[in-house]
Amino acid sequence: MLGLPSATEVKKIIPKRALYSKFQLNTAEQKEFDAAIRQLTIVNEISLRTIPALQKKEEDKAIFVLAVQLKQEGCAEKILYKLSRLIDQRLLLALCYADKLQLALLFDNKIFLNKFKPAAEQSVTLQGTGLKEIWEHLALQVANLTPLAGLTPASIIANAGRRAELEQQIGALTKKMFAEKQAKKKLELRLQLNQLKNELNELEVYES
Repeated sequence: MLGLPSATEVKKIIPKRALYSKFQLNTAEQKEFDAAIRQLTIVNEISLRTIPALQKKEEDKAIFVLAVQLKQEGCAEKILYKLSRLIDQRLLLALCYADKLQLALLFDNKIFLNKFKPAAEQSVTLQGTGLKEIWEHLALQVANLTPLAGLTPASIIANAGRRAELEQQIGALTKKMFAEKQAKKKLELRLQLNQLKNELNELEVYES
């Protein structure tokens, strides 16, 4: 799956009741989960065992690909959070519906998703000499972000999140400023808007 080395291929079905037990889901939560998920299967293991050439470093948690067979296209973020914490390892979620596939992972306590594509078009590459580096670059690929010299993947992802927040705040504040009738209040909003724009410009310079 995903163009990963054949040495990483495994097949281990995870009973849904394992998730119910781990997170102590009540009856309503179990029904919600069951309405969304058909089956859970670990299909790849990226570890020192399956790729011995990797350097042994700190943060040597393995990376598993969990194929999630969906009953409908799309999955609630709160379910993705639980799936991502199903085992004490790093999980790349392959959300499967019909002949399409979407990737998701939890990085820095935030869920990242790419778009649903035909399964044959979804692939990832393993970049890095250790498991932590590989995991960070997988996060970049799922988030559709480009590696930048001098910046760690974690910094790139954090900057992208802050950039999105700033752009949203600038858009909302611009509308509010133009709608404001009082000159004093309009000036205050303009000053706030300029501060946000300056921060956005500084972020873009930092990334260039």
